[in-house]
Amino acid sequence: MKFGSRFFLVLFCCGAFVVGCGDDDDNGNGNGDAEFSGGTFTVTVESVDDQCFDNAMNTVILPEGVAVDLPEPVALPALDALPAETDIAFSEPFQSTDDVPLEESGDQGLRVAGEGIEQTDVDIHTTSDDECLTQLNINAELIATDDDHLTGTGTLTISEADGEVCPVFTNDPPCEVTTTLSGVRID
Repeated sequence: MKFGSRFFLVLFCCGAFVVGCGDDDDNGNGNGDAEFSGGTFTVTVESVDDQCFDNAMNTVILPEGVAVDLPEPVALPALDALPAETDIAFSEPFQSTDDVPLEESGDQGLRVAGEGIEQTDVDIHTTSDDECLTQLNINAELIATDDDHLTGTGTLTISEADGEVCPVFTNDPPCEVTTTLSGVRID
């Protein structure tokens, strides 16, 4: 698996763990007063906004420049099951994370709880044996447009990058790389 695929896997997983809503009349999900019921979703990274490395992360996350599905479906709990925890198996160079806490967000939402998912010494350099080790934190939040569809964002906050081959920060760290996410129920 290419590094770019693994990198967006982290963002997909984080984004997949969060569901939100709109106004009080229909909860923003098209279900009237029904809450999001949870389930298994295919999650897609639609776009990337790199505010850290002058768009260098765009090619890491979306190497072909087009939307990419998360390699494995993501299970999301129903809102009435929150708070809850979920295990996330990330591909290298990211560390798998057990017991990721999820919490409510707004009237009908859920998100990664607390400070998010911490990742240390993540090598974002993909073209040689040299390293660019980053320290980062991942958070995400999604909106249920109905019980079968999600939209939202995943945010990767990069606090440090160390190595001779690291891209130059265009904004002082910590800085953010934001992805636009979507999800479709498969079960």
